[in-house]
Amino acid sequence: MLRAVLRRDRSPATGPAPSLTRLDALIDEFAGRPVRWRVGGQPRPLPAAVDVAAYRIIQEALADAHRHAPDAAVAVRLRYDPDGLTVEVRGDGPAIPVAGLRARAESAGGAFHTGPRPEGGWVARAELPAPEDEAEPA
Repeated sequence: MLRAVLRRDRSPATGPAPSLTRLDALIDEFAGRPVRWRVGGQPRPLPAAVDVAAYRIIQEALADAHRHAPDAAVAVRLRYDPDGLTVEVRGDGPAIPVAGLRARAESAGGAFHTGPRPEGGWVARAELPAPEDEAEPA
């Protein structure tokens, strides 16, 4: 059941739309599990496609990480830069499936990279274009 809820691409009509402004609520869904997160740079409104893609990448990566290694630590990092947003998710467990993550990044015009970390575990990184001058108003 949880998998079905986390994989939904659309929120119910009565629920809030997926957005990085709701990242704290998404992280709270994993309460009791080892998830850390931080945001670098100056957060700003993003084009809707980038905002939704970033949220869904994090959502799917967290769900997959906890499905494959429920007790392994996971860290989420967002970095706002003048040209875009970098989403990085790192896990201490085994590698996670990435086809959906890659598709989400590419659907927003971004790039996706993944691989093992030298110290063990895995890292998945999406670089999404979001020039400051193309930001949508809040």
